[in-house]
Amino acid sequence: MKLKTIAEALLDEASSVAQLRAALNAFSQLCSDVGGVVPNPSFSAWADDSLLKDGVAISPEAAAHCVSDTQRTVVFIRAAYAAITAAKQRFANGPIEVLYAGCGPFATLLLPLLAKFKPGELVVHLLDIHQRSLDSVALLIRHFDLEGHRINYVKDDACHYQHSSNPHVIIAETMQKSLEQEPQFAVTANLAPQLHARGIFIPQKIEVSLCLAKLEDERSALQQGDALDPNALQAAGERHALATVLSLTPEHAVTLRQQALQNSHGSLELNPIHVTLPAITNLNTFDAVLFTRIQAFEQHRLLDYESEITLPLRCNEFTPLKAGEQYRVGLQIGSYPKFSVTQVRDSSLFKTDQ
Repeated sequence: MKLKTIAEALLDEASSVAQLRAALNAFSQLCSDVGGVVPNPSFSAWADDSLLKDGVAISPEAAAHCVSDTQRTVVFIRAAYAAITAAKQRFANGPIEVLYAGCGPFATLLLPLLAKFKPGELVVHLLDIHQRSLDSVALLIRHFDLEGHRINYVKDDACHYQHSSNPHVIIAETMQKSLEQEPQFAVTANLAPQLHARGIFIPQKIEVSLCLAKLEDERSALQQGDALDPNALQAAGERHALATVLSLTPEHAVTLRQQALQNSHGSLELNPIHVTLPAITNLNTFDAVLFTRIQAFEQHRLLDYESEITLPLRCNEFTPLKAGEQYRVGLQIGSYPKFSVTQVRDSSLFKTDQ
């Protein structure tokens, strides 16, 4: 399957899930054969992760495996294409400058799209902390005869990298569910201020919400092929929204970092909030769960359970659930980002936002 054929299948809204998976499998196999990086989902791939001050940069093999997360990959590729197309309209004099942070060994979210643009339309900067990833992408660019595009390879940490100009489009998808482990926040806070004033940052918004949900019931329903509607679950009393614990946008990332507070563990937390468990019937049958929703660009979104990065995360710190108990919840930033949950005994010591 040719690269342009793969791109057309991925961008076609009429493509079935089977067709999308076939296109991604063909892309992954082709990239692996040419670039020499074999996708690896196993624990052994973690040995080559880079442990950074602001999070974990997963290994080239683990990054390559992300291609198989079908909905995630398709949504972000479509978002990238829509964003570049929109940028071409905003900046008609061109070329469009694109910075792709954490590109991995296949530059998955951008490489298929290069076949859709003429040489000279784009200036592309591929940024990754792993030299093996950049070496792999360079081989792919030559193999697909894409050297007519102006492509620069940059080995650096996207959490601290300073670009020489203001890109029109920045693509930065370096995350896991609930923003744990990987440095999505730090990358956003560093790169977003470097974006052109009228530029487009992908993703546009990441929202993490705390809910009471019956996690096993929801998973069983999904396994049986049922569709889950969060609004219907809420109306039926099968879910209870407690709070939006983080809303990350490129416009507000720097402010969030500046306003970070130190928690009892000595780590910095972003916008920690105060949550009180409600008195609801059969409270003990629920789980406290974090749900992640992502707006990559405009209508291109990922919702509950649609991707590995929007799977729910059970918060065991709330167990056992007791009505009236109060907790402090905030994204703890540092070498291993994760949501910190701490029970609050004296609410007067805590500033609430609710």
